[in-house]
Order: sequence, then C-alpha cells, then structure tokens
Amino acid sequence: MNSSTISGTASPAIADLQQKWAGLDNLDRARAVHQIHQSGISLRTLAKDLNCSPSLLCQLNHAAQAPVPDQLLAGNGKISTRELVRRSKSSKAQQVAKERERLDAKRTEAAQQGSRTICDWLGEEKLWPSHGEAIVNETRMILFEAEQHGTLPQGPPPPPGMPVGDIIRSCRPRPETVESSDVARYAHWLAVWAFYAFPDTVVRDAR
Repeated sequence: MNSSTISGTASPAIADLQQKWAGLDNLDRARAVHQIHQSGISLRTLAKDLNCSPSLLCQLNHAAQAPVPDQLLAGNGKISTRELVRRSKSSKAQQVAKERERLDAKRTEAAQQGSRTICDWLGEEKLWPSHGEAIVNETRMILFEAEQHGTLPQGPPPPPGMPVGDIIRSCRPRPETVESSDVARYAHWLAVWAFYAFPDTVVRDAR
C-alpha cells in the first residue's frame, strides 16, 4: 500500500501498518488492528486507510481479543482465524455472563442488607409491624412517581462512606414539611434516606 493514500485522520501507526500489511499473517494483523482501534480510530475509518472491508477488520479485532492459549494455537497453525474469532466471541460471552452473575449476586446481597436496614429502622421507630408494610408500600409509590416526574431528591448526596445511620438522621424531615399521618410522614422520610443510602436503582426497587 502507498502511504499517500492514508486519510487525514490517520496516524503513524496506520502508515506503518499499511507498509507491513501484505507481509503480516492474520494474527499479527489482528493485533495491529486492535491496537489502533483501541487508540480511538474506528474500524470503518481504518478500513478505508487499509483498503479493505470493515467486516474483515471487525473479525480481526475479535481475533486479537481471544484467550492467549487460543492465539498461540492460531499462531502455530493449529486452528484457523475463523475458529480463533469464534473462540474469542465465546470467551467474551462467558466473561459477560460471569460479570452479570457477579453483579446480580452483589445486588441481591445489597438488597437483602437494605431490607434488614429498613426493618431495623422501622423497629427502632416502633413502627413494625403495625405500620411497617404500609410505610414501605407508600415509599415505593413516592419514589416511583418522583422518578417518573423527575422530582427525586435534589442537592448534594451525603459524603461517600457516610454510615447509613447518619444518612437516616440527616434526612429526617422537619415536622412542618410533611403530612400529619404516621404513614405519610415516615414514608416521606424513608423515601429520602433510601434514595441516598441505596443509590443503585435496582437495589432500591428490590427491597
């Protein structure tokens, strides 16, 4: 390839790859493409500079992200580039699934801890079980409607690492700002402190 055909967005790395492209095997091409793509160059732009199809570069980019043992097999001619791409996609899908499982487990644990915290708070306020369920249900409605209308609590959140007990105390509403009934008053308070104590919406909604 002639370096004069490089687009205005090209870098020295692309110019170098243009010069070496014909003499590289697919694995070396894949690694070079992935490195350039990681620097912020789109595969479509790179395809124009290399005079090849974006789909080819997409496949090479996948190949470069395959597990190292599979790359070694491909480098030794034991598996094809197509098989390397397939293994790369499979490995990535497994990683995504494991990360999703890890996140789900973390959220489940956080939701369970949040539920215990709320029950403890209701107990300390001597509201459980007489008004506890009604307060929690009312809180869910308050947060749902606030989210729908963009009226969730405003202002700076508590400092990172602030104990939940301190968050609860700092969010206690002034008597004149809330409804007079116990359910409405405590639901309003719970909605505000839960919003700050459980910033993950999934965790908050799972309580």
